[in-house]
Amino acid sequence: MLLDLHVHTTRGSGDSSLRPEELIEEAIRLGLDGVCLTEHTHSWTDAEIDQLASETGIRLFRALEVETDAGHALVIGEDGYHSDMRKLPLLGERASRSGSAIVLAHPFRHLHAPGPQRCILTRGAGVEPGDVNGAAEIPMLKHAHALEVVNGATPETDNDFALNVATVLGVPSTGGSDAHSLHGLASGVTQIEGDPRNAAELAEIIRAGGVTAGVDLHVGRLRFLETRRNVPGRGEPSGGEAQTPS
Repeated sequence: MLLDLHVHTTRGSGDSSLRPEELIEEAIRLGLDGVCLTEHTHSWTDAEIDQLASETGIRLFRALEVETDAGHALVIGEDGYHSDMRKLPLLGERASRSGSAIVLAHPFRHLHAPGPQRCILTRGAGVEPGDVNGAAEIPMLKHAHALEVVNGATPETDNDFALNVATVLGVPSTGGSDAHSLHGLASGVTQIEGDPRNAAELAEIIRAGGVTAGVDLHVGRLRFLETRRNVPGRGEPSGGEAQTPS
């Protein structure tokens, strides 16, 4: 399956102008098999998802984008927002109990921007632009099951850095447009190894490493960005040290 794993609509993100109905129409036109609705405030229910996607032939998956102390995270497989989601280690503990998946969204956004360091993840760890190995050692990363290495609303330099970090760590990579309108939908996509029918099944595939990031489907030049995948123990609070490619 080919999904846009990071999309916002008017139903649950106050900064989005993308109506769910036009999202579905455009997703079908672009050739997507499905879309993950990563809303800022609204948690879709399974009933709402079924009603919206009924007879369209496209899959919709409910998810959340939450603001944590390590930056934004896409949470797939939870039934709503909880206060402990603000702390990434606590969110990791929740995910280990529930089976949900955590994808760090645009983890290195603003890293290469001029001026004071604005990337939350690297600023707190004292990592400078260009230091891929240093970034790979940031402890917060162990709580994520995947890194978003293609984000349609993030500069290419920051996306490339995320891809390099994911490669060093050997962690799964995802792509999403971060679309808040029709513009750019499917600029980032994720290939799913399997046939998930709901958010819980999608989370299980992500946790197992069955995802690959892709870019530029929206302009008809889809290509995939491979990293080493399926590293045991990713996202578990009690996990060991990060692994690096041999």
